[in-house]
Amino acid sequence: MARPDRDVVVMVGDGSYMMMNSELATSVMLGQKITVVVLDNGVFGCINRLQGASGSKSFNNLLATARHTVKSDIDFVAHAGAMGAISEKAGSIGELEAAMARARRSDRSHVIVIDTDPLAATEAGGAWWDVAIPEISERAEVDTARKGYVSAKAGQRPAEAD
Repeated sequence: MARPDRDVVVMVGDGSYMMMNSELATSVMLGQKITVVVLDNGVFGCINRLQGASGSKSFNNLLATARHTVKSDIDFVAHAGAMGAISEKAGSIGELEAAMARARRSDRSHVIVIDTDPLAATEAGGAWWDVAIPEISERAEVDTARKGYVSAKAGQRPAEAD
């Protein structure tokens, strides 16, 4: 709203989209166009990976395992359309690029959904999520994860004083 001459593009996971979708309806209602790229990995894939990295078993993060289905049956394209946004699904990087071009030209909020793998991870970006692992556990997987956490923590820059 402060910079109406600029495009607002948001890339968000499907779990986060589920928690913020009222903002999409608000953008449509107020005529404040945003472009939202939804990474559909079956809901909370990032948290699922964090559970695994913490030495825990997957629990209630992926709809496929929580509901005993193969893939989430949430239709994010239909949902975004029902909220008043222009919405579409991209099946490849080329389709995503074309959808982004259409979104730039569209007159209202535009949602682009692209499927992603909930289990694949990458080191790209170099970010590290500081989530402490229990120091004591009866599970070897948790003890191994704790050693990795301590090592990663030692490699972080100290926080700057405010």
